[in-house]
Amino acid sequence: MLIFFSLCLLHYPVQAQEELNIDSDTVFFTSKRKKINIPFDLVHNLIVIPVRINGSQPLNFILDSGVKNTLITHLYHDDSLDLKEINKITIQGLGEGHSIEAYESDGNEMFMRGIKGINHRVYVLLEDVFDLSSYMGMPVHGIIGYDIFKNFIVKINYSNKNLTLYRPDATLKKKRKAEEYPLHIEGTKAYVHGNVRQHNGDTIKVKLVIDTGASHSLSLYLPSDGRLTLPPKVMKAYLGRGLSGDLHGQIGRLEAFALGKYELEDLPASYPDAESIKLAINMGGRNGNLGSDVLSRFTVIFDYPHSRLTLIPNHRFKEPFNYNMAGFEVVTPLPGTNFYVISNVIEDSPAKLLGLEPGDQLLNVNGRKCHELMLPELLEILKSKPGRTLRLRLKRQQEILDVDLVLQSRI
Repeated sequence: MLIFFSLCLLHYPVQAQEELNIDSDTVFFTSKRKKINIPFDLVHNLIVIPVRINGSQPLNFILDSGVKNTLITHLYHDDSLDLKEINKITIQGLGEGHSIEAYESDGNEMFMRGIKGINHRVYVLLEDVFDLSSYMGMPVHGIIGYDIFKNFIVKINYSNKNLTLYRPDATLKKKRKAEEYPLHIEGTKAYVHGNVRQHNGDTIKVKLVIDTGASHSLSLYLPSDGRLTLPPKVMKAYLGRGLSGDLHGQIGRLEAFALGKYELEDLPASYPDAESIKLAINMGGRNGNLGSDVLSRFTVIFDYPHSRLTLIPNHRFKEPFNYNMAGFEVVTPLPGTNFYVISNVIEDSPAKLLGLEPGDQLLNVNGRKCHELMLPELLEILKSKPGRTLRLRLKRQQEILDVDLVLQSRI
């Protein structure tokens, strides 16, 4: 599951994880209401919702349709879960590194607004490999997905930042601009078929796993189909982290991607290295995944019980696809504060050529103090438009640096 950020997801996607075991839990409404509305935070195109495990305080979870089991990625000193039936295990997912240790816990209770889950399986990572809190600029404790999608009809209104859960037998009135698509549920993964149009004019039908936990637009696995080719202009990129380490690859622009009657043009696509996706390459005949930079241009209705997906374009549908053109990523070492440092400086990028280094603190952007900027505002500045000059003031140890960085499109 690419998340971040496609984790990608920013492009700093967090990569969704591959096959852990799943238990037969039950998730249900706690009242006779027909639907439950849950406001969410949206950062890097990723949805963050409050979840409680057993008797815990509300914890922040990324809602990730690409993830199979509930993962606890980070706990703070004052967090308490009271987990049941704990076993220590080793797990592995996407990435180029090693497997990691985790606790597997069965028999837990899970709570959301108006929702309760029993016999809930939870995995607790003993190493915070994702560092989601720094990436998201707020405390993030974990990832939840299939347990929600399989039990309800799930409507995501990205414009209003509202999640609506309906009972699985609900009938929703179809909107005028809505288009329905078959949703192919294989195991715990949901797939759609779309068409990509490449620079050579070829149009190729692709099978994509739908991944609300990937912040990018589209990821394509070149080894999955010999007809898939790299665009003529690409750049090497750090694509994020999986359970088993870093994901690397290239980014380039597709001519177009179409789902039914809706076509999106000139969108950036990620092409992970074969080593990064070796565990996913043969799963279900997939050609890649569809991330939230596409999904967030619609109101999306996931109907796993009836195997269908509905898309309704929102105000962002016709917006151009931009990406971070500064050549560096930004993290917040103190989640919840507007304290920003540079990470992952890309080779041959404007930032690299100016000598910016990981760990440099951002103090000021175009006359605005960074402590006055929320993370989404800062990210929008970094991907605003090619040719824009950013006057940056940075701090490196005790030295103050002033640089003029020109945003540059390299794809």
